[in-house]
Amino acid sequence: MAQANGNGTKCKGCNGRGQIATPNGRMWQTCPNCNGSGQNPQDVIRVPWSLQFNVTLTSLQQNVPVITQEDSDADFEWIYTTATCINADASPGLYAVQLKDNSTGRTLSSGFVNGELFAGTAQLPMVLPEPYLISRTATVQANFNSRVSGQNTTVQLVLHGYKLFPAAAPMQGSAGAIVQANP
Repeated sequence: MAQANGNGTKCKGCNGRGQIATPNGRMWQTCPNCNGSGQNPQDVIRVPWSLQFNVTLTSLQQNVPVITQEDSDADFEWIYTTATCINADASPGLYAVQLKDNSTGRTLSSGFVNGELFAGTAQLPMVLPEPYLISRTATVQANFNSRVSGQNTTVQLVLHGYKLFPAAAPMQGSAGAIVQANP
């Protein structure tokens, strides 16, 4: 069940305007605190969501890009990561990955990270030290390297978290969300 957080307060960074002045005071930019919504970032309906990257790698294949796009209805708060990696003979596979948030241009590691260090399992997922926000309509690119010789490896990497819908306007894509009204 989705629940609204907060109490409908205005963003303190922009005082509810959704924009702030640039340092020289001559131009305006989107408020980085509320992403232009004017609402306290905590005033959201959090709906469980995940982004998946699926790829089949051939023997020692390198730099295979897989791009996925976040929906346009809400931002995505990435909380934890899981993955499966299976070789063609059903044995556990090995891979390395590097993620890039194409909307910001940020590469999220200094190099390729071995899969067993990057993602956990359903029983023991890799939890981020701090959630990472992926903007609506942003694309995320995962580049994969195979670490297995002689056979194909199938990888599914999943970023788990929540879509963040504004509590003041839950109809923005969250039709059917259950929100408790304050009496």
